[in-house]
Amino acid sequence: MTTAADMTYDPFDPELIQDPHPFYHRIRQLAPVFPSSMSSDMWMVSDEAAKVYVVTRYDDLAYVLEHPELFPSGNKTGPEDPPEVTEELARGIPKAKTLYDSDQPGHTRLRTLMQGAWSSQRVEQFAPRIRDWAGKAIDGFAGTGSAELFAEYADVVMDHAILDFLGIPSEDHEQVHAWDKLWVKVFIPGHPPEDQRAAAREIVEYQRYLERLFNDRRENPRDDVASALVHATTDDGDRLTMAELVWGLMEMYGAGYGNTAEGLANMLFLLLHEPQRWEELLQQRELLADAVEEGLRMEGPVQWLSREAAQDTELGGVTIPKGSTVMVLYSAANRDPEAFPEPDEFCPARRGATRTGAKHVAHGRGIHYCVGAGWSRVAIRAGVEALMDRLPDVRLRADFTPEFHLPEPMVRCVKALPAVWQPS
Repeated sequence: MTTAADMTYDPFDPELIQDPHPFYHRIRQLAPVFPSSMSSDMWMVSDEAAKVYVVTRYDDLAYVLEHPELFPSGNKTGPEDPPEVTEELARGIPKAKTLYDSDQPGHTRLRTLMQGAWSSQRVEQFAPRIRDWAGKAIDGFAGTGSAELFAEYADVVMDHAILDFLGIPSEDHEQVHAWDKLWVKVFIPGHPPEDQRAAAREIVEYQRYLERLFNDRRENPRDDVASALVHATTDDGDRLTMAELVWGLMEMYGAGYGNTAEGLANMLFLLLHEPQRWEELLQQRELLADAVEEGLRMEGPVQWLSREAAQDTELGGVTIPKGSTVMVLYSAANRDPEAFPEPDEFCPARRGATRTGAKHVAHGRGIHYCVGAGWSRVAIRAGVEALMDRLPDVRLRADFTPEFHLPEPMVRCVKALPAVWQPS
């Protein structure tokens, strides 16, 4: 009989990257909460964790996310920054807590000041601009009859759209995108020290650019996120500091671009890999919003995130010692059959909801529920709509074989979507 002591979990296993869901179904039955032999010093897992515990069931994951006093979020430090990086970053904007790595009471203050910039009204009003960016991308390849819909469409459209929404002038998009890509070189081990130093130096330039942007928006506000953030105040007159503005916007861009591009790519994979889904949605466009929710449930790009046990806590019949890292597997919880009947079936009518009406956790849950969740939904919907309008006969190439990869350690998405259609 297999026990929790026998279980191992390696999120970088090539077989799991390609299709983790059979493994998730198995471990939910055998050991829904288990200690993993995975090293605790991997990226975004606490340096001082005594052990890593993996959580796979919907109800257990919901408990972790809804009890931040037991499972705080702030100690996701990962590997220590190289001295070359620390020295260069010290010349920039001092590190500030962001929504992702903050705990109470500071988290509530940050969220109060930031969430207004991502209001549903602002996001919905921006949807036509997202479709404009999608149209520009489609203009570039519509006449050729073929394109790779990840690199040439999802990635490009979501990148320009989020930068536009944040308030970055279009002439600066390419530079800001290049700066953002340097984070991997700065913080992920394995790069030569001098390369890391050079990348950190560029990150400081990125920070100074954002500092100038916020100073300008303070004097010349516009209808964008940067302006909303710099003018946000609490009832008692508190404002975001410059460090919180700069680090917060860097986080918003990285997550709002990458995860939404990956979410759109995975959504298009679900629809086009089973062509009848695409055809049914073309005939019933009113179901698109529901289909997006179901796509996020089935193939949301964020596979897992981590918390730390603040005290000895029992979860799923397992005692998790204080100081342990707790990995919550969103993708496993989103296909828990106890929450979602026939979890591997694409069923837009359920809108990604559980038996009890609770929602999927592709955007998290509790106080750390993604502040940009509304943006993700609207942007993915706009990206699919534009293709339906312009290329309704689009299909994946006949020789297409799906391949998934990890563009970031906790993010899983389809690697490429080679598509064809009848050029007009």
